[in-house]
Amino acid sequence: MDWEIISPAQVLYLIAVGFYLLFFALFLRYFFWKWYSYRNYWSKRLALDREKVAALAASKNLELPFFTILVPARNEADVIANTIEHLASLNYPNDHYEILVITDEKEALAKASGQHTGPTTMEVVEAKIREFAVRQDVPQLKHCTVPYDFDGRFRGSRRGYSIPSTKGRALNYGLEFVDPRTTICGFYDAESHPEADVLLYIAWSWLHDPRERIWQGPVFQVRNFYQLGVITKIAAIYQATSHEIYLPVLMKKLPFVGGTNLFVGRRLLERIGGYDHRALTEDLELGVRAYLETGVWAEYFPYYSTEQTPATFHAFFRQRLRWGSGHLQVCDKFRYAYQYSWDKRGPLLYNLFWKGQGEWLLYQGAVLVPLSILFLGLNGGLDPSILPLGFRTVLHYLVFIYFAFTFYAYGHFSRHMAPVTWWQQLGGALQLLALPFASFFLPLPYTTASIMKALNRQPQTWVKTPRTKEATR
Repeated sequence: MDWEIISPAQVLYLIAVGFYLLFFALFLRYFFWKWYSYRNYWSKRLALDREKVAALAASKNLELPFFTILVPARNEADVIANTIEHLASLNYPNDHYEILVITDEKEALAKASGQHTGPTTMEVVEAKIREFAVRQDVPQLKHCTVPYDFDGRFRGSRRGYSIPSTKGRALNYGLEFVDPRTTICGFYDAESHPEADVLLYIAWSWLHDPRERIWQGPVFQVRNFYQLGVITKIAAIYQATSHEIYLPVLMKKLPFVGGTNLFVGRRLLERIGGYDHRALTEDLELGVRAYLETGVWAEYFPYYSTEQTPATFHAFFRQRLRWGSGHLQVCDKFRYAYQYSWDKRGPLLYNLFWKGQGEWLLYQGAVLVPLSILFLGLNGGLDPSILPLGFRTVLHYLVFIYFAFTFYAYGHFSRHMAPVTWWQQLGGALQLLALPFASFFLPLPYTTASIMKALNRQPQTWVKTPRTKEATR
């Protein structure tokens, strides 16, 4: 080959191949992450039971920690009863934890004005409270309702006019109702189904190191997989994969807090003043602020909770747009938070950028590469003859590794999906073949968040994610 007479089409092909190999190398990180997370976390899960944890408490001369599980729930009548039942069945002494459901007065006001039909979340919760009152096998179930005019601050007040609802606002209100015995607060979404032994693990961890701490576990948003659209099916698979194998790596760089399957020491919450009720991602903000104010770094724990992914792409886009915009909001907040030392702030801001805007741009660019190659190839803009035929053949077959990994992940997480018929399973699996098409849309909400931020058009209000109705027990 005479390298002095390489044509522009051959140069473009070499550049395209270079980018393709770069992004394939980035994809291979999944296998390293899997090895790392299983070696350091998942393979080290203990066989815990109540007797073993109680014996550890006795040996440390400590009481078993008392938990309050807080569940914010607005317009969640379709799923809240299942969630309450699931949380009430956790493997932990019933007299050492309580469930506190936090509803919103605006839901009741909407029904009174005819804007809401059917039972409200608070009606479902109150019915469960009456049911629990005559059962002996359940923890205490409590319920509080956020007034329409609560200002949202931790230990805040009523203002006499409507205040926008956010998750942080609801949690700040609920923190006033936790049991005085509470050592650790747990946080779950209204459709969360955590593993049965999660409280035993957190208690075991705390008994070994009874400092004020934050624990964040993985969330597998796959339970409603067969009710999802094509794009959201693939999003659900890769979100679960990310939480299982990448989140342990990410949390070495960032004090990431995800808002559900989360446990925080009660005194730590009080010390930092609860949640920022104005934050679009109140969870990430809490993790960063807790570290800057107290030095507490969030810890990963290998007990999952199953949840739902938004069923439609529109709902998915709005949820992820809020996440992306909230990430940028956190970056802005702490960039100018001069009360914290730069020694702490600087590295966090650096990692927030590269794990946020930097990766979003990279991944959006990654899905543009094959589209660009296809367009140039169809228009004669690429000349692959610059590379040997065998090498080009290998490049073509690399795509099967992406599909193989996706179908492996589908099989791995299928046990967490609501059961369906075999033909529905087959149809759901076949939809994963749309991976190349769907991959363009997965980073799109985050790219949009960056563009809207640059145009000063970013979302300013917290938007609730709709749920998929599930069969009741």
